Amino acid sequence: MTRPGLAKARGLPFVLAQTTTLYRATDPRWRELFEQADIISEGCARQEAGGRMWYGTTSLILSVPAGTGDGRELREPAVLAALAGRDVHVRLRAVRMAHREASLRAPGGLGRFTCEIQVTPDARGVRIDVDVQAPLIERRARTRKVP
Repeated sequence: MTRPGLAKARGLPFVLAQTTTLYRATDPRWRELFEQADIISEGCARQEAGGRMWYGTTSLILSVPAGTGDGRELREPAVLAALAGRDVHVRLRAVRMAHREASLRAPGGLGRFTCEIQVTPDARGVRIDVDVQAPLIERRARTRKVP
C-alpha cells in the first residue's frame, strides 16, 4: 500500500479577516406580531397503554406589514424565519401559545407538556408550527356524602 508523500507546510497569512452581518430583534416588535398572529389549532386525545394522551398542532402565522421601517432584507420571510428559529424568546412565546390552545381544547388537564417546533418562511411572514404531546390528567368524579 502506497501512502502520499511528505509535503512542506505552508506559512499562515499574517491577518485573517471575516465580515459578518449581525441582526438583533426587539421583544416588543415580536410581541406585536404574536398578538396579531393567525392561529390555527387542532388536536385529539388517544388511548394508549399508559393512559390517555393529547396530541395536537398549533400553527401561528406572523404577518409582517410592508411598512415596518426596517431594511428591506429584514422583511424577507427567510430572514425573519431564521431570526425566529434562533430566538429563544420567540420560541418560548410560541410554546406558551400552543400550550394555551391545547389546554382550551383538551377534555381534561394536561400533564408534562412536550413539543416540537418548526419555523418556516411564509408568503406573509413567518409560520411557526408547534406539535404538542401531553398526558391527560383526568379526575374521577367524587360522590359527596351529605350529613
